[in-house]
Amino acid sequence: MGRIIMNRRNRTSGILGLMMAALGALAPSIVLAQAPVAEVGRDPQIGESFRVPYRRTQTNHYLVRCRINGKGPFNFLVDTGAPALFIGTEAAKSAGLAADEKQFWTGVDRFQIEGGIDLRGIRARIEDPFQLEGMNALGLPGARIDGILGFTILARFRMAFDPTDDRLTWVRLDYEPKEPYVPENAAERQAPADVQAMNMLGPAMKLMSVFIGKQPEDVRVGQGVLGIELVEEGGEVRVSAVLAGTPAAEVGMKSGDVIATIGGAKVSTVAKAHEAMEKVRPGDVVEISVKRGGERVTNLMKAVDGF
Repeated sequence: MGRIIMNRRNRTSGILGLMMAALGALAPSIVLAQAPVAEVGRDPQIGESFRVPYRRTQTNHYLVRCRINGKGPFNFLVDTGAPALFIGTEAAKSAGLAADEKQFWTGVDRFQIEGGIDLRGIRARIEDPFQLEGMNALGLPGARIDGILGFTILARFRMAFDPTDDRLTWVRLDYEPKEPYVPENAAERQAPADVQAMNMLGPAMKLMSVFIGKQPEDVRVGQGVLGIELVEEGGEVRVSAVLAGTPAAEVGMKSGDVIATIGGAKVSTVAKAHEAMEKVRPGDVVEISVKRGGERVTNLMKAVDGF
């Protein structure tokens, strides 16, 4: 199944490995319990597959867009080495979040990741790790980084990282990771001396940026969305679902429609459909021709932003 959402094509990506020892001694398991979303407490998205658009930064990291309690979008690094969800102080302020004064933790009612992932009742660490502070100061990634998706988010998914694909594939697991152990004793919460020294790199890199300048950030141009999900069946590309409130729904596209052309280009596979949509930007008008019940129907739709 394919979803015409957004994303420009990316190439290879790397994953930033962080170890935030300032959290204290990490137990192998620590958590963010997710608020029950059904009578039995089961997340309705468990088992669902998501296609998450990403971009590759100049420092070769995966960067995805997220919303915090409906605010954003914000740019988050996908980092399998980070122990938790980190939200930068500026992003937290923009989202109206306040951390516990002693432990820097906060509750997040709703955390959305572009591509349809919707997490409820999670916890995050409000902090500016030196990697974020330093890279943002110098503009090294080519885009501002607002936070880090670490273990307590990523462990909820089975993830496929394919550098030849323009999207990440994440499948929601029936698993709730635990949040890092944070000692009650303030002295025990202090990071080791070497890590504290590393944390000084952030302010140092900010000072460096005064002398060497900040690299310009890339301007992200979103890909337009029409609101249809596609599937290949019998050598044809069919509409498997029409998302409510989208341009496709407004013009009356229906599940079962067979896509003939998009923007005048013939569509024979889902990949061809994505290719036809790749350069469509929000606000662009797209012509789609479909076969329905032996008839040919053509519609004009104005694309919207994918997130």
